[in-house]
Amino acid sequence: MNKWVLGVMFGVMALIFVGCASFGSFGRVINVGMATNYPPLAFDKGGQVQGVEVDFANALGEFLNASVNIKTYSWQALLEALDAGEIDVVMSGVSITDKRKERALFSDPYMEIGQMAIIRTEDAGRLASKSALLSEAYRVGYSLNTTGQHFVTSKLKNAKQIGFATSTDGIEALINNKIDYFVHDAPTVWHLTSSYPTDDRIFGLYTPLTDEYLAWAVKTGNVELQQELNTALESWKATGFLKSTLSKWIPVSVVLSEPEA
Repeated sequence: MNKWVLGVMFGVMALIFVGCASFGSFGRVINVGMATNYPPLAFDKGGQVQGVEVDFANALGEFLNASVNIKTYSWQALLEALDAGEIDVVMSGVSITDKRKERALFSDPYMEIGQMAIIRTEDAGRLASKSALLSEAYRVGYSLNTTGQHFVTSKLKNAKQIGFATSTDGIEALINNKIDYFVHDAPTVWHLTSSYPTDDRIFGLYTPLTDEYLAWAVKTGNVELQQELNTALESWKATGFLKSTLSKWIPVSVVLSEPEA
């Protein structure tokens, strides 16, 4: 083998080595679980997952110098997927609750929300007050396995309660006069009733019914990833990325305060 051929071979091997070394620096993969039934946080549009959480997931990959693999599940299956190790983090508009903290570790919150209600526009004159809802005299819908369900079943025990698989099903029932109120997280209510184009048949009640905080969930014991998420959040707050991303998708002012201990 002549020296020229040998030199070429060593050169190719060196390039391969450098390429492998570069790939290794980007070799970390973070599997992110989302449910695509929560616009504007995570939703499917034309076969593509979009929303607040998608932007955050992609930014997290850049921040941690990692590849992000978004995996979609039903809302009910997200924590099971986390328990099973199929995903590393749930980024899907998850409210922090005591019950959920028994199953997962949460990052610091990135947004303060609450449950809100939607009614038919034609009923605004008689149903727009919080007191009307709390009178428990009306039919109230909610999405299954959500904090909206918890609010309705625990606070409106005498109302006629109707659960729906998705918020779309709930809104359709509201429009078709099968329920009088539909209760869901604030981002959904804001998205459906305050951004153009909106359906003029529905009317959002922006008075919060609860105080809740959205955060990301990791598997119990994964303190390292939890800390990485918190570091990313602190950086995004300082640079304004957190606020600008929320403002991009949510057409109202959102102020993040710290939850009480």
